[in-house]
Amino acid sequence: MIVRVIFLFFIVVLGVGIGQAVFAQTITNENLVLGSLDFPTSGSEEAQEEFVVGVLALHSFWYEEARDHFIQAQVLDSGFGMAYWGEAMTYDNAFRTAQGNENEELGAAVVARMDQLDFEGKLTWTEREQGYANAVRWRFAATSFEVRRRDYAEAMEQLSLRYPEDNEATVFAALALMALPGFDRENPLHTVTVASRLEEIYERNQEHPGVLHYLIHVYDTETFALMGLRQARRYAEIAPASSHALHMPSHIFRFLGMWSEVAASNEDAYQASVRWQDHTGRPLHARDFHALDWLLDAYLRLSRFEDAKRLMDELDKIELEIRRRGEEWGEFPNIAGQLREYYRGAVPGG
Repeated sequence: MIVRVIFLFFIVVLGVGIGQAVFAQTITNENLVLGSLDFPTSGSEEAQEEFVVGVLALHSFWYEEARDHFIQAQVLDSGFGMAYWGEAMTYDNAFRTAQGNENEELGAAVVARMDQLDFEGKLTWTEREQGYANAVRWRFAATSFEVRRRDYAEAMEQLSLRYPEDNEATVFAALALMALPGFDRENPLHTVTVASRLEEIYERNQEHPGVLHYLIHVYDTETFALMGLRQARRYAEIAPASSHALHMPSHIFRFLGMWSEVAASNEDAYQASVRWQDHTGRPLHARDFHALDWLLDAYLRLSRFEDAKRLMDELDKIELEIRRRGEEWGEFPNIAGQLREYYRGAVPGG
C-alpha cells in the first residue's frame, strides 16, 4: 500500500486501422518466442491468441510486429475492443514519442476509429477492458503532450488499483510513470516507486517481457545498474525473437564495463532484425540500426577494428541494395552518416 501512495504522490509532483497493411509473415506465432504473460480478454479464442502475441511484442517495443497481430485480431473478431486498444498502444512509443510526433496523430486516429465503432455498438468490452480503453483515450486526447502523459498515467494507476490481480495493469502503469516528463532514474524515490512494483511481479513470472524490459530501463544508470544484471541476463533468453530484447541487456552491461557482452548482445540483436526484415518483406531501413550503433561502439572500445570495418562495409552494401531496389530510405542516411563519422574519428586512418 505504501508503494501505491508513493506512486500517487509522485504523479502530483511531476504534474507541477484495419485499413492498414498487415505484412505477410513466414514466422508463425509458435516461432515468435517473446516470453509469457496472462492477459485474459473477451475476444474470441483465435483473436485472443493474436492479441497476446501483440502484447508480448508491445512489451519489447516491437511496435510494427505488435501492430500486425492486433490488426489480425480485429480481422478475426471485428468486435474485439481490446484489439483496437492494442493497435493504438503501438503508437505510444513510451520513451521516444514527443509533442508533434507523427505517432501521436496515428495513435489518435486509431482511438477515433475505436470510438466510432464503440458509438455504433460494434465493440464488446468488459468493465475491466473499458478501463484500458478509457486510459488510451486519455493517452491520445487533444491536450498538451505533458497533460496526455499525466492523465494516462493516472488512469492506468487507477485501473491497477481497481484490479490488483491484473498484472498487465500494474506493468503498464509502471511504464506510464517512467514515461512522465521529469522521471529521473537517478532519483531513488522514482526508481523504487517503479522497480518495487515490477520486482514483485518478477518474483511470480520471470518470463514476463515487460517486467524484464522495464526493470532494465529503470536500473539503466551507473548507480543502479548492478541491480538490473539479473534481468539483463534473463530478458534475451526469454524473448530471442525480438531484436530489442536482445539489445536491452547491453544497457546494463555497458555500465558494468562488460563490453564483450555488449558486443555479443548487439550482434544477436542486429541479426534478429535482419531475419525479421527479410521474413516479413519489410524495407531494408526497418532493420535495427540502433543495435548496429551500439555494436560499433563496443567494437571500438574493444579495439576490434577489423570487426568495426566490417560494419562499415555492411552499411555500404545496404546503401547499394536500397538503391537497387528503389526502396524508401527512412532514417538510414542519417544513421549511416553518424556511424561513419564516429568510425572515422575513432579508427586510425579510418
